[in-house]
Amino acid sequence: MLFHITHSHNELTCPINDASLFLNSFGAVVDSLEANNVTVIGAWIDGPGHQSFYVIDADSPDDIHNGLHPIIARGTAVIKPVADLQERSKEVAENQ
Repeated sequence: MLFHITHSHNELTCPINDASLFLNSFGAVVDSLEANNVTVIGAWIDGPGHQSFYVIDADSPDDIHNGLHPIIARGTAVIKPVADLQERSKEVAENQ
């Protein structure tokens, strides 16, 4: 199942000025997700906006939670299930 994750932090919890902290948090989250059976389709950041974005494919909420461990203490994540718009459009068209 596909999910879109928006992780937000603020200027007080931002690790950008601490290379070690950055590498062990945001720099490690993709590998952590993958190590927890989550396929990362894409990952992006809005540095000045203090947000990161992930599109993932996962079967278990526990896998997502465990995979996000490196950044949990850095802020808050909003996780939403999403569907492929083009695939859904094809399904709707076929069922008319």
